[in-house]
Amino acid sequence: MNLTPNQKSVLLVLSTDWQTPIQIAGRLSRTSEDLSNINQALKDLIYQGWVQVNPVILGMYRLTSGGFATKALELSKSR
Repeated sequence: MNLTPNQKSVLLVLSTDWQTPIQIAGRLSRTSEDLSNINQALKDLIYQGWVQVNPVILGMYRLTSGGFATKALELSKSR
């Protein structure tokens, strides 16, 4: 899958720890990141199976093992 710039940004700041979209936005280099863009990127990444939604606490997201591998691949490409 070719990642959009927003999807790539969100993927690269996510970790295996649970995070909210606001926490994700705070970690992005662009301070004016729109939460609707982050939410759309999260939906796309969930569809790909790279991001997981917390089943107990809604609005919390983290990388799956596949997402972690994709993140590592993206990081290796940027070097």
